Amino acid sequence: MAPLNTAGRRVVVSIIFAVLFGLLFASPAAAHAELLKMTPANGAELTRPPTEVQMTFTESVNLITNGIRLIDSSGATVPTEGPTVDGRVVRWPMPAQLPNGAYIVIWRVTSDDGHPISGASSFVVGHASTTGSTTSTELPAATSSTTTNQPSAPWSVVTARFASYVTFAVFVGVTAFVLLCAPGSSNESKLQLLVRGGLIGGMAATVAAMLVQGPYAAGVSMSRILDTGLMRGTATTPFGQALIWRLALYAAVGALVWRLPRAVGELGSWLVPAGLAGIAVTIAAAGHGAASGLLALGIDAVHALTAALWIGGLIALVALGRAAEPSALHRFSRLAMISVLTLIVTGTLNSLRHLETIEQLWRTRYGLTLMIKLTLVAITIAVAAVSRRRLQHQVPLRSVRLEAALTIGILLITAVLSMTAPPPKAAATNSHAGHDAALESGNAAVQMSLGDRGKAALTVLPATTAGSHLHLTITDAKGRPQSASRVSLTVANPSRDIPPMPVEMSMRDGVWVADYRFPIPGTWKARFTIEGIAPSAVVASATINIQG
Repeated sequence: MAPLNTAGRRVVVSIIFAVLFGLLFASPAAAHAELLKMTPANGAELTRPPTEVQMTFTESVNLITNGIRLIDSSGATVPTEGPTVDGRVVRWPMPAQLPNGAYIVIWRVTSDDGHPISGASSFVVGHASTTGSTTSTELPAATSSTTTNQPSAPWSVVTARFASYVTFAVFVGVTAFVLLCAPGSSNESKLQLLVRGGLIGGMAATVAAMLVQGPYAAGVSMSRILDTGLMRGTATTPFGQALIWRLALYAAVGALVWRLPRAVGELGSWLVPAGLAGIAVTIAAAGHGAASGLLALGIDAVHALTAALWIGGLIALVALGRAAEPSALHRFSRLAMISVLTLIVTGTLNSLRHLETIEQLWRTRYGLTLMIKLTLVAITIAVAAVSRRRLQHQVPLRSVRLEAALTIGILLITAVLSMTAPPPKAAATNSHAGHDAALESGNAAVQMSLGDRGKAALTVLPATTAGSHLHLTITDAKGRPQSASRVSLTVANPSRDIPPMPVEMSMRDGVWVADYRFPIPGTWKARFTIEGIAPSAVVASATINIQG
């Protein structure tokens, strides 16, 4: 075994290389991608056609083939030139002779971490309506975001991520266990098999992640995973480039560790840790840390690396069983303790970075998933403490096996978490379940339940594409009027693949009102988020049949 100070120097070299690789992948953005501004504004009425549509996001985004479309009032796609992107700004030239009428911009792009985000916005050319004329080209702050982050990814995408994490942990952790804790076990056939399996599995999982990313980002069937156009599109994004670098690093490090005794040699003992650190950075670069700058990328990379040291070392101990040397047990015990402490620190920093309020832990999908992960981590740490107390001259196999199994569960939750968008920064997404109700065409009202907080009544006058006046009243459980501090409204047409579009509401004489021109007829879904009548926001929705 190399002296402890030599092992320490190898760790330092790994950190230095992680920083260098981080510089390669770093992005100047600071948050998950959200739409910041759009011109023309949502619902704008223009006297003449716009020369272009411009979208500004909070971070760099990447275009998807056919991801941005212009729909006219008949539901037909209008031929246009292709959009261009420059960092976080998307510009899309409009046809010079755009006829008068209502139009919908439907867009879908990906952020640097691979998450697709989508939304829609409408504008009218040359027609007056009940909304009144406006020439504003900037979305009001209260309704600035038409972004809809997918709440969860397809299981094929989550499975590819999970496989990537498991194989990364096996390859990196077992290799590091041999280098730092038990160089004398480099000839053990079980460890050699684990390292080779992790290497081959890691490369296969990386290729799978590249293939499924194209259909996931484009929002099409997974039957198109071999579509060369989608693969080319993925390869040009920061997410795809991180996967390509991961493949290259796997191949380079794999050449050194295919025979483990070579890895503990003079050259391999320095190059291998550097390569493992580089692979950890590519893991971080394909996740939420990709778009949050060098510091966040470094935190995620250290989090991934230390998790692999812990999990892979446990797997190595289980494989060796009673054959593990006592000295290796004690060295790994110290390494595992350092890894766990580092995981707690980096995990806390990640939580603070992605969550704005403590309530988001139980009021958002991301927060709930994070809580499940934290609970599993706490249980695993407790089991690890039992293993450490029992550690004398042999492996406490029962508790170590349980610890290893729990860490695999943590990796599964991490895969789900990595594909779950953090809460948007523009506004918290707190809500309670609402109630759907149907609103027939014409001047009719619909009652929506607000649970124990009362009811809301919606009136649409008239429910046609000529322009509508939306009128919302809110009453408590006893039928008395009650005031809300804010009401947010979005309208969507799922049958026409039109995602939610924000509609600005204002308070007039104790009633919340909005003027909006539905661009096409059909069944529209109105979703209200009502704040100020409960400790958290209350959500209600109604289905509106709009006539042409």
